[in-house]
Amino acid sequence: MDRQIETILSGQRVIDDGDMLLWRALPASGRSAVGPFVFVDHYRHRSRRGIGDKPHPHAGIEVLSYLLEGGVEHRDSMGFRDVLGPGDAQWIRAGRGILHAEQPAGGRHGLQLWTSLPPAQKFAQPAYVSYRAAEIPRVDSPGAEVRVIAGRVAEAEGPMAMTTPTTFAVVRLEPDAAVRLAVDPAAELGVYVLEGGASIPDSAALAPGTLAVLTSGASLTLAAAGEGATVALIGGQPAEAPILFSGPFVMDTAERLAQARRDYSTGKMGRLDGVPF
Repeated sequence: MDRQIETILSGQRVIDDGDMLLWRALPASGRSAVGPFVFVDHYRHRSRRGIGDKPHPHAGIEVLSYLLEGGVEHRDSMGFRDVLGPGDAQWIRAGRGILHAEQPAGGRHGLQLWTSLPPAQKFAQPAYVSYRAAEIPRVDSPGAEVRVIAGRVAEAEGPMAMTTPTTFAVVRLEPDAAVRLAVDPAAELGVYVLEGGASIPDSAALAPGTLAVLTSGASLTLAAAGEGATVALIGGQPAEAPILFSGPFVMDTAERLAQARRDYSTGKMGRLDGVPF
């Protein structure tokens, strides 16, 4: 059975200043997660200014990044350095805590997403892996291109290995094209529209910045509304509750949030350009 739309969430325009447009689709009012995803930022900027270009911490989460356009240099307190380009993806297990910074090479268009680590993994050792565009499976059908970064979609398996079962794919549709995708029937899924307009049968077109949470099913049909569309498919095994935020830290108890803040302020998450000292 094809999945339908259960709930539509409108992303917030967190920044819209002529240089940068930043949509935040999660967390949303009345919805803290879709599968393990608890945070969805979609950004586009023209200059070398970034949303994470100053050193900053994370803990209790996995951080996923996907670049549609542009390039960025990554560095962190574990000593990892990397440069990502169009179509590349990045995975960071922040775990007990990591500092990182991302310096754009210029204008950039992409996604940054967080998944909540299970309580037993909240303080896991930090880790880093990047995936080049050539390593990410591509499934083509008439008028459609699907890049599968994590999980199984359209008979392709993404290379990104997550702590819990996770689905993450990016679908590009030409004008008036449609595609039917096999998806994990056990996954909680949503579609986020990055560009153009996309629809699911019996639904109106979804505008950019919109996240549609889907009903259950083993398949999904996406159609471009006229000018074409780019859509991210996200979800997987639901995040374990409770989900508590304190800025860049996501934990399951207030005590663990306090520990993450304490570990950051005392330098236990490492150093990057002298931060936090």
